[in-house]
Amino acid sequence: MAHRLEHAASQYLRQHAHQDVDWWPYSAQAFAIAAERDVPVMLSIGYAACHWCHVMSHESFDDPVIARKINEHFVPIKVDREEHPLVDETYMMATQAMTGAGGWPMTVFALPDGRTFQAGTYYPAHPRQNTPSFTQVLDAVHEAWVQRRAQVEEQAALLASHLSELTARNGQLLRLGLSGEQGVDLSAVRDYFTDHTTETGGFSTAPKFPPTWALGAFWRTVMLDPSTTTHSAEALFTTLESILLGALHDHVGGGFARYCVDEHWSVPHFEKMLYDNAGLLKLLSDTAVLAGQYASSAPPALAVRAQQLRAASLRAVEKLVAFLERELLVADPEQSLHAFAASLDADSLRAGKLIEGAAYTFNREELNPILSRYTEQFGNGFLRLAQVAEDPGHYCLSLGRYPMAGELAGWEQLCEELAQLCAQRARPSRDAKVVAGWNGLLIEALAHAGALLGKPRWIALAERTARSVYEVHVDPQTGRLARVSFAGRAAEDNEGTLGDYAALALGFATLAQLSEDPQWAEGARQLLDRAGEFVDDTGLPVDAAGLDQQLQAQRGVAGAVSVLDEAEPSAIGLYARASWRAAQQDLLRGDPEEKAADHIERITHLVAHAGILAAQVPAQVANSLIVAHEIAGPAHYLNISGGTAEQREQARVLARALGLAVGGEKATDGEELRIEPCRLGSCRPAVGSASELLAMLRHEKL
Repeated sequence: MAHRLEHAASQYLRQHAHQDVDWWPYSAQAFAIAAERDVPVMLSIGYAACHWCHVMSHESFDDPVIARKINEHFVPIKVDREEHPLVDETYMMATQAMTGAGGWPMTVFALPDGRTFQAGTYYPAHPRQNTPSFTQVLDAVHEAWVQRRAQVEEQAALLASHLSELTARNGQLLRLGLSGEQGVDLSAVRDYFTDHTTETGGFSTAPKFPPTWALGAFWRTVMLDPSTTTHSAEALFTTLESILLGALHDHVGGGFARYCVDEHWSVPHFEKMLYDNAGLLKLLSDTAVLAGQYASSAPPALAVRAQQLRAASLRAVEKLVAFLERELLVADPEQSLHAFAASLDADSLRAGKLIEGAAYTFNREELNPILSRYTEQFGNGFLRLAQVAEDPGHYCLSLGRYPMAGELAGWEQLCEELAQLCAQRARPSRDAKVVAGWNGLLIEALAHAGALLGKPRWIALAERTARSVYEVHVDPQTGRLARVSFAGRAAEDNEGTLGDYAALALGFATLAQLSEDPQWAEGARQLLDRAGEFVDDTGLPVDAAGLDQQLQAQRGVAGAVSVLDEAEPSAIGLYARASWRAAQQDLLRGDPEEKAADHIERITHLVAHAGILAAQVPAQVANSLIVAHEIAGPAHYLNISGGTAEQREQARVLARALGLAVGGEKATDGEELRIEPCRLGSCRPAVGSASELLAMLRHEKL
């Protein structure tokens, strides 16, 4: 029965192990059982931190009557979308095609060969407005299966044909730029982001997701496009300020929630995901550097705003790393285990009930005595309280503006008092499975942030995590990377995706640029070599080394690769970034120019589509766009010599924030600072300051 799930690597599966539903983990065996019984498969897809997944579980899957109905008429399969991202993506395509929307929990009914004929998301226990109850859905699907089998099979065939066409379009996107060399028009990218920024920040209405990868590209346009106006910088700052000041940011405990439910970023959806926090750690580290550089030449009012943004980013990054170590670090010295968990749940216990956000919100009885002690310290418009619609009487705390000099100490003390109050509460459940690719993103972010902000301890933390993930996830015999592990044991028969290989390689390649230890460059190359084997019959990259029979039946045998950035970077964007960082390291090492040029040409083909799509959908190709622009730029790496330690550090930090690698420094007493920009094997005349370097990068025709 559901006890099959008891020892799963996925906490999401283990959360369902007590139920009477005869759950199977995702496997060919489960589909074979459905064929033997001549019943449909019911796939229930979600993840451990998902609030509505918990709601449906308690309302329906815990109900023994519903469990018996499921067991009698279906083979139920429980899927953790984080453990099997391609399964999730495939059936999400089906769900969106059938309903026009998607989300989790996802409820899919499929033939025993894997083809979908009915799909939806959350179904309530009782009918609600236009949504049928889950029992009604089960009965209707069973009736259709028994009485209208031919129509069911026809529906499944039509949908599978449609999904096969959709899958093939990803390959078509990659082929867009192969007909000729494509440049990146920064001004078009800048104009898109500027024009689409809303008054409250972000590029869309509620719900408000942080456009992390897009903001990295937006920063590049603001810093490097010579035609950029202050209007674009103001738009960029508006979104960054919303992320830093609003309730997406956990001001008390650190870290960031997945998204905000409202237009004004005042109430979050409280789950915290590792990949979100890794991406924001890198973005805010870059912001701390680039905002400071921007302020040095900006008009006075905007310079003040940029310096405030820099200070807020520095504070947020410090608290974010502390949150990651305190809440998500999975460590066991005896097992040499040192990696980061997948997520924290949205729900936690209050008075015996699981309530979304209970660990983070406050009622008036808790808030008023504390806030009353700070009333005189804070001016108007500083604190912001927003009531949670799903939890009346409880409020989220965020900021309406930056703290002024006289408010900062009081604000930090207030956060400390609230943190002590939160420490007495039940903590949200943690999904302690380790996802290789997500840890790769964090390894890159920690190493990058440590290098930019002068935090060698963060680089050491990244190195220790990289060693642990490599030891646990990479098979020493085959070199294959396991996508997930739990308690120091890699899950078998679940090889990582192209994105997993690329993200971990990216982390290793970032460490290689900061360390003389050859293991990081060697590890990155090993991972990229295996990722290079993920290709279809035409030579284009694919997300997986192979699709199982069920996924092939659902989406076709044609190769597929994720090309567009979503909550996580696209596999192509990650693969290109990792390959480019490794190529930069090869250039620093002195590889022959011809070999380096061939390598860079291959990477250029991977991101050629970004130049064509940049003006229309830059947010969806941001990672590929950045790589394309870095490769086309006037410098790939720098040699720095002379000057003071402070001057060299300023140049090094700015370069790394803009994606340039930095070679070995030479500190020669009495010599002026020399920053030598190099492209492939050729170097330009040296410039003498970080501001001159930026001017050279801005005005070079690309």
